[in-house]
Amino acid sequence: MKFNLSRRQLLLGGVGVGIAATTARDYQHQQQQQQLQTLAQQQMPTDKESLLKKAFEADANKIYEGQIIIDALQLKPPIIPYDREISKLLIQCSKIATQQYLTGKTIPEYDGSIKSLPAYDKKLDRYQQIASFKGKEAQISENVAVNLSDDNLGNISDPLQEKLDNTENQVGQAIQKIVTLSKEIPVYFGFVLSSPEHNIIIFRGTQTRIEWINNFMALQKDYTDPISGQYFGKIHEGFIKNYLRIIEPVPKAIAEQLAPALPCYISGHSLGASLATLAALDIALNVPQLKDKIQLYTYASPRVGDPTFAKLHAQYIPNSYRVVNLADIIAFMPPTQSVGTYVDVGEEWSFLSHQNDFMPNHVVDTYQAAIKQEVESDRPRQYPISALT
Repeated sequence: MKFNLSRRQLLLGGVGVGIAATTARDYQHQQQQQQLQTLAQQQMPTDKESLLKKAFEADANKIYEGQIIIDALQLKPPIIPYDREISKLLIQCSKIATQQYLTGKTIPEYDGSIKSLPAYDKKLDRYQQIASFKGKEAQISENVAVNLSDDNLGNISDPLQEKLDNTENQVGQAIQKIVTLSKEIPVYFGFVLSSPEHNIIIFRGTQTRIEWINNFMALQKDYTDPISGQYFGKIHEGFIKNYLRIIEPVPKAIAEQLAPALPCYISGHSLGASLATLAALDIALNVPQLKDKIQLYTYASPRVGDPTFAKLHAQYIPNSYRVVNLADIIAFMPPTQSVGTYVDVGEEWSFLSHQNDFMPNHVVDTYQAAIKQEVESDRPRQYPISALT
């Protein structure tokens, strides 16, 4: 048997079902809340002073929560000392990587060569640029409009019809948002340099809205290296998505071409730091001849993974250094306890440069200025520190 329903009947039926579902859900939620309140009252201590004391103690303990987690890992310091001259070179390359990306976005015929960029320095003349990383960048491109018009209805005008038309418009807007499409365009993610002394692999920092969204999307996922099958704990889902966007060449493939007897420096700023962290592990696992030659220098790096990831990463990449501006909030994201547990990777070398705003504290120029003046330090800091002394 067939049923021929008009659009009004469908909409009215949908509204009725929605009201019924909402009412049932609200009733169920109310019942659950009452049960929870009753249970809480039964378990609540009668001694309010004792309850308040426990609350204060819990707040105090949270201050040291992150450090307790890090201390429990018992991570060893790097075997090779931090190299200030190399660090100056790598932060300069991080700035060049940003310019490479922006130039590629602006000039379609640009071939990725760094020599034409404003930040290029003659001290890089002894290096040969052997590759540029290309990948796909997601961009919101267009919305697909949904046409819900019905030519058979004619020009009906009554209060109920007006309400239905309003509902139709709202549905149309919701559907239009749902079918927002995105396209992917080729962009540069960094480059690789080679010299008789060492090799350098650089990844660029965050530049787009989508990348910032991925940076702050703190959901974790289990990470197992797809080639070796080694499990590495839980990592930031947004960062691994960005790393997998690098497709030409993939970091492992270019690393296989590097001289295995030379030091291999892997580095990046901001998002580039998280990409460098993942690339260093990827290369150490899958290009074993380079494993002992890798040195990881990150700048303004957000936290990439959980304690399991940090501990295993340190085993595979023992020479890892994390340079951080103590006024840079990005370097302390995601929080240690958020959607999962996050800890830092690498020996900390910090400085304090407060530019009175969010982005100036984070940008590569702020880091480059501090490193050029050699103010970054691995010494423990005693707090509080008075600004007057």
